[in-house]
Amino acid sequence: MTDDEYDYLVANYGDAVPVRDRLRLHDCQVPALDSLLRVMREEGIDREVRVVGIFAQASGRTRIEVEYTDLVDPRSAAALCHTITFARFEQRFEEIVKGEPDDDD
Repeated sequence: MTDDEYDYLVANYGDAVPVRDRLRLHDCQVPALDSLLRVMREEGIDREVRVVGIFAQASGRTRIEVEYTDLVDPRSAAALCHTITFARFEQRFEEIVKGEPDDDD
């Protein structure tokens, strides 16, 4: 990720963007991060969950680290729903690296 790309994300999403050293993405995944942060803001997810790191391996396997805000009990049904949602986001980030088509098309 270039400095300009990171600066763009910070300008648009502020502190919702993980610190620079907690982002390791393939270039093709940067637009997906932009989409993820946008959807989180639009759906209000960012009030309950904060992305603190995203780490992509050479194979494309991607791990998204999140923290729950005080609004969500980590043992609650809401937390489980967020866990499932972020597992799907991780899968989509991996599909992007592998060049798999978006199943929404």
